Amino acid sequence: MFQKGREDPGLNHSKNKKQRQKGDKEPLNIFPGNWDVMTPSLLRSYELWFPQSWDPVALDWSQLDGGNFDRKEAISQAYWLAKLALFEKSGIGAFGLAALQAGRHNMEDPTKKFLAAVTFDECRHDEVCRRACSRLCPGFPYTFRPSNDFEERAVRNINALYENGRRYWSAFEEAWEKYPLELIFSSFFFAEIGAQLIFGQVADGSGLKVYRDSFKNITRDESRHLTGTLAMLERLAASMDDKQKMMITRQMKHGFIYLSPLLFKPVGDFWDLPRDFYESDSKFEELASRSGLGVPSLEQRSKAWLNAIEKHRKRLESMGIGVPRIEEIGLEGVDVSVKKGDAIITSPL
Repeated sequence: MFQKGREDPGLNHSKNKKQRQKGDKEPLNIFPGNWDVMTPSLLRSYELWFPQSWDPVALDWSQLDGGNFDRKEAISQAYWLAKLALFEKSGIGAFGLAALQAGRHNMEDPTKKFLAAVTFDECRHDEVCRRACSRLCPGFPYTFRPSNDFEERAVRNINALYENGRRYWSAFEEAWEKYPLELIFSSFFFAEIGAQLIFGQVADGSGLKVYRDSFKNITRDESRHLTGTLAMLERLAASMDDKQKMMITRQMKHGFIYLSPLLFKPVGDFWDLPRDFYESDSKFEELASRSGLGVPSLEQRSKAWLNAIEKHRKRLESMGIGVPRIEEIGLEGVDVSVKKGDAIITSPL
């Protein structure tokens, strides 16, 4: 990200870090800031946030009163929403931290504001999960007390996912000191590709209006996120060498692995889950879908994610960024090795 006559500090993260270590430069600061616009398409993505804003509080949450459903149906819906909340909650922190880093490194104005807007969207998406769970099963999953094996497996699965999330977050925080700033920022787009498609499927497949309205709005948010993060990637990639671009390909594979419990099924290269996790998970999803929450099937998710990535393949390859081979969904591309236990530093939804 360069502007004529002015170097963008955001692309000199390594140099700035060394200078700070030597004591040759004051610590990074959000002041004096700037109002520079070097990526008009990113500015337009940010500006869409205002007319597309929506209010999760105003939705008709009474449709989700627990008494409207069989106990297992209520638990199953709450289960899937609590699973979604893992990714939305991590999104609040990830994009919030990215907005702070963009300010500290004096990146262009739309980058800072776009990331801040995405952070608020993640809060809004998490609020949908919170309100639904509190209606369906008060306290789920944090203070909910299961009364039978079905409920115990639901809580156990969610707790296992959240514990893995602790590992993800530790790696994500450490990444800012290990990798160039532009490399982390340029990985943010991949999650939005899959999210845009799956949430559209949830909206279309839901029998309850509160879910249709919620996920229609969330899908629109994710579409805006995808447009903006691709604009960020395009500008950043123009200054990357082949090694850095290959790291982006690797992070795309990381993104698939991290999001797999929601957008596919858990991939064991990162997720350390109970042996029967997926068996229980499938039953909860099926019951949630039958009772009004339009959770797409594994086959539908797999096909949608494959099609979504293929849709953007030409644009990525025009930037010199290869699409990784993901055999689980039939995606052809560059072979990227990911070892069990590797740190995941991709962005969440």
